[in-house]
Amino acid sequence: MKISKKGLSIILILAVLVCSTAVIKIVSAQSSEPTDAQIQLVRETCLSLKTTINQLHASDALLRVNMGELYESISIKLMSGFNGRVANNNLNNNSLVTTTNSYNSLLDKFRADYQTYEEQLSSAINIDCNNQPADFYTAVALARTYRDQVHNDILGLNQAIDNYQSNLNQFEQDYSLSLEGTTR
Repeated sequence: MKISKKGLSIILILAVLVCSTAVIKIVSAQSSEPTDAQIQLVRETCLSLKTTINQLHASDALLRVNMGELYESISIKLMSGFNGRVANNNLNNNSLVTTTNSYNSLLDKFRADYQTYEEQLSSAINIDCNNQPADFYTAVALARTYRDQVHNDILGLNQAIDNYQSNLNQFEQDYSLSLEGTTR
């Protein structure tokens, strides 16, 4: 069985995400101050944590680029392109435009939140976890919080895509009915 480069990339990304669960278990955002046991665990697994976080950072960057391009393409090529054609034909596309505007706002939020997450993760990577385990713990916990926000942004974008599809289906139905009314 031959695996394409894209398939291999996806497998590697999934493997890194699975490995990142070790970081999440050790560095939990549940408490702002790490316990002595957590600090000791960070010291004991410092090298492993750094490796995992670096891999997560690299895979997240790749995912961000790919997803960002996909979301951008959906906005420009599909939503805005179709909305423009509908408007040029003097048809009502208010719900489509409203959904597109909402989607674009969510896309801007995704970009900003990802930038914040990336900066925080980079900051955590630059902390010496052997000598500053509490600072490292806190920085990773904050990065995790920002990563959760990026995840929520993705859920919002996907919901906006679903909303656009629903509005598009309704537009198609309304347009078909209007055509039937003019041919009778």
